[in-house]
Amino acid sequence: MASETLLADPATRLDDLLTEALATPGLAGVLAADPGRGAALVTGAREVAAAAFVLEEPAALDVAHRALYVLGAQQGWSPVGAQRDNEHDLTLAAVRLELERAFEAQLARSASLPEDLPTDPESFGPWLEHLALERPVPFEGPSMGEFYREHATLEQLSEVVAQRSLFFLKEPDPWTMVIPSLHGRAKAGLIDLILDEYGWGRFDQMHSTVYEVLMGKLGLETGYDHYFEQTSWPVLAGLNYQAMLARHRRLCRRMYGYIYLVEADSPGSMKNYLAAYARAGIDDPEVLTFYELHIDADEGHSDVALNEVVMPVVREEPAAMAEVARGVLEGRWVHSLLSAHLHACFSAGRSSLRAGGTAR
Repeated sequence: MASETLLADPATRLDDLLTEALATPGLAGVLAADPGRGAALVTGAREVAAAAFVLEEPAALDVAHRALYVLGAQQGWSPVGAQRDNEHDLTLAAVRLELERAFEAQLARSASLPEDLPTDPESFGPWLEHLALERPVPFEGPSMGEFYREHATLEQLSEVVAQRSLFFLKEPDPWTMVIPSLHGRAKAGLIDLILDEYGWGRFDQMHSTVYEVLMGKLGLETGYDHYFEQTSWPVLAGLNYQAMLARHRRLCRRMYGYIYLVEADSPGSMKNYLAAYARAGIDDPEVLTFYELHIDADEGHSDVALNEVVMPVVREEPAAMAEVARGVLEGRWVHSLLSAHLHACFSAGRSSLRAGGTAR
């Protein structure tokens, strides 16, 4: 059982301790002078990881995923004056590994590979498409698509937009980190897909820019990570999953599968959002453009991800099929955590934000 102080007390929660450590000038020297502090952080991470990813205690999952997110955020944009000296501190790296290893083990238990995994690369493409979009899996929960189309309120949609800004204002930054793991046709395919996400270098056409406009029209703040404190841990789980795949070379093939899953699933998801806005009487183009853009773009991106990234990889390296499939399955499992959270909150008339609150 994880220590209560590492889960409950705001002064000693692991995620808050890590935030403090990252902002401490000369952390390595501080920890060298007080080795017990560093040892306590690593031990605390091990305790929190057990409570979160083995016992699956909600309070521990919140702490663990917030801790992983603050550690991973060091690799993204921040103001010029932000503390950066501790990004590669060895103690913090050990803390992150404790959490990631337990998270990875939880994924392995929760999303095991089907027994009918193909051995022939040419049959893998249709099999993967079915796995991503149609095949029932044991962990599937309630359909948020149906809820959006038939029940979601504008306030609920705004909560989703606010929380998902932690990804969409940076889209698709984590995916760029696996470009060096590819070569040849697969590398060209992923670069082509990512450049489209970045508007081919035009600021106004970057998907993140269009999302920022959407947020502004809904009356939301548009600063990076503005809604971090209000974002529920199932949202962070999906972001931490991508960061983990991007960070570890041995997991990069799962990222190819995950990218395919996201692009294949996106057009249907975006149509559900559009139906929800239509039912709410919203017809402002600056609200709807983000969703309309992804319907058109991601139908093409899905084809690129499968046929120009995944298939060149598995043809050259058939053993990669299992890892690519894991990226799809684990991605579906992580997404199911968020769907279950949103459905439980919204169907009961509760906020989906962390500890309630408002997306404003």
